[in-house]
Amino acid sequence: MTQIDQIPVVDISGFPSGNLEIRHRIAREVAIAVETIGFLTIRGHGVPAQIMAAMRDKFQAFYDLPMEEKLKSVNPTRNLNRGYTPPGEQNIASTDDGVARPDLREAYPFGRFDLPNEPYYTAPDAAYAYEANIWPDAISAFVETTKQYYQAMEDLNQLMLRIFATALELDENFFVDKFDRHASVLRGMNYFDQIEDPVPGQLRCAAHADYGTHTFLQIENAPGGLQVLNRTGTWIDVDPAPGTFVVNIGDLMMNWTNDRWLSNQHRVVNPPAGQRQGTRRQSIAYFVQPNYDALIECIPTCKSPGEPAKHPPVLAWEHRFAKLSGTMAISPDA
Repeated sequence: MTQIDQIPVVDISGFPSGNLEIRHRIAREVAIAVETIGFLTIRGHGVPAQIMAAMRDKFQAFYDLPMEEKLKSVNPTRNLNRGYTPPGEQNIASTDDGVARPDLREAYPFGRFDLPNEPYYTAPDAAYAYEANIWPDAISAFVETTKQYYQAMEDLNQLMLRIFATALELDENFFVDKFDRHASVLRGMNYFDQIEDPVPGQLRCAAHADYGTHTFLQIENAPGGLQVLNRTGTWIDVDPAPGTFVVNIGDLMMNWTNDRWLSNQHRVVNPPAGQRQGTRRQSIAYFVQPNYDALIECIPTCKSPGEPAKHPPVLAWEHRFAKLSGTMAISPDA
């Protein structure tokens, strides 16, 4: 296996209209990246720069509000699935049974909106996947901007699913019916300036692997950033060019591909010791989740008589609920 010491960059602009050779070349580049380190940076993705900037500005405006105002958007259930998550209420390392202090960040997640009034979305098992959003009142045009950005990410994901299918030697439309009622989550994360030194072992975001199928990240660079663990056990910095997205594989896609594609450990480290100002950074993550009732089981091209399925089938919502519930740093009843 080729060792990677930096995150591969793939230009995907040629896939939608390219010939078979171009599409397969792009798919091969993506496959190499996700098989060796589980991460890549994509350019030529088609999401307008003004939409990306507008979403950054709205999240920044929210995080600039007084805490008293931000707390009005907290989810009463404290389930971390919708609504504002204040600092100290999530420990992402617990996803992998790690032991760490609460993460030094705040977050605000949103899910799908304007859902059809259909039994599929109102079934008991669907409640967690399609929970109502909690919108802030204090930021003008926040709802409109979030919806526009979310829709742009939906479009980008449709393209990425076609690339993934091609990389796995499947029909381009293999994943379509697994995501046509997807439950993806958009989450803005703010890594604030650290006024006090963290306690030993405490990070902006502790080491973890994502638990969905894959994630799109819009990253704002500042001291104390994202790192990925390579196969020699070395943490390498992720420093994407402006206007690009970082894409990483999650647990469900790793299960789907029989561990061929890597759901890799990553973290967000603290700024240099003693640096108090100018280290604030934002990340906007689009965590892709399939239909809540999608059965995740080894796909045909990833198993053979000598390589059987390594994971039992699992429903997408059951995996998501168990993982997300395990990251809470406080009791839901607190």
